[in-house]
Amino acid sequence: MTGSAALKIKTAHTAEIIISGTWKLRGRNDRPSAHIKKILAKGSIASVHIKANNLGAWDSSLINFLVKIFEALDAKNISVRMDEMPVGACRLVQLARTSEDAKVRPNGRARTGTVDFIKNIGTHCRDGAEQFAFFCGDLWRGTRDFIRGKTRIREEEFAVILQDVGVRALPIVTLISFLVGLIISFISILQLSKFGASIYVADLVGIAMMREMGCLMTGVIMSGRTGAAFAANIGAMVANDEVDALQTAGFSKVHFLVIPRVLALTMMMPLLCVFSSFVGVFGGLCSSMFMTKLTITQYCTQTANAVCIGDFCVGIVKSVFFGLLIASIGCSRGLRCGRSAEAVGLATTSAVVVSITAIIAADALFAVIFSMLNI
Repeated sequence: MTGSAALKIKTAHTAEIIISGTWKLRGRNDRPSAHIKKILAKGSIASVHIKANNLGAWDSSLINFLVKIFEALDAKNISVRMDEMPVGACRLVQLARTSEDAKVRPNGRARTGTVDFIKNIGTHCRDGAEQFAFFCGDLWRGTRDFIRGKTRIREEEFAVILQDVGVRALPIVTLISFLVGLIISFISILQLSKFGASIYVADLVGIAMMREMGCLMTGVIMSGRTGAAFAANIGAMVANDEVDALQTAGFSKVHFLVIPRVLALTMMMPLLCVFSSFVGVFGGLCSSMFMTKLTITQYCTQTANAVCIGDFCVGIVKSVFFGLLIASIGCSRGLRCGRSAEAVGLATTSAVVVSITAIIAADALFAVIFSMLNI
């Protein structure tokens, strides 16, 4: 069993390598070094076309031959075409070259030299944005089908998710919101008392909690709690091949896994935001009563006069958007998880980091928009 490769110089700038015969590991196959030397000896060849002619059975020996040809010619900026080779061989060559480029040295540095840090950041951002855009498209189509009644969600599962993202999140939301209101009030009292304006602590705490801190702190808490849980749960299902089993059984992973979670968190976030805002105001009241001579009546009256319905609605609008953002990112990272325990941890960490970054960036964008609209 022998595999042969014939080199033909077509023009001064092009050449062909014709592959034929049976390529087996135990056979007497042609070596690529002789062909590489002939091509490089010409000096003017800029393109090489690899073709298959009467190619019989082949295994990794053919792939090894082609990979060595590719590596040697790429180093000399000579283009190589394989469009007339078997599709399987082309895919294996591409996979082998990709794996070779991804290898690292024992000290963790790239094999090919210094990594272009800025290029890598741009590549990761582009790939992440592209994958998230595809996910948002699938989510939109699934939501549209759900609204039209073409699909439905399981009521029992949806009730469990609602309880998990709502009622079970109240303790941590209560604690954090109370402490945030307490801290804002404490800092405000230290500064405003210098001017004898301690009464305006109620204004500052009320507006800050209703417009910004209530929805923002709730978003941060839910990113670390619920967004991470979504990524971990779905990621574990991907790692255990449960998502593949769902699709094999004819279930859509978006309808079955994503839409109930996104809908539940989007519904519960406004309620948690309202609760967080009032708990924060109560924390400010507690701090003011102990550090100033303000009474409960004075504080509540001043807060009611300072906070308008627009401030309340701003927080509600932000919280709805934050809930949609957190749930989408958590589910997206879970579906993109690898098939190992380490990959589940990485997906969970990524979901938390990306969610917190996204809601802070969105909050800044909302601040600019509301300022332009005088809201």
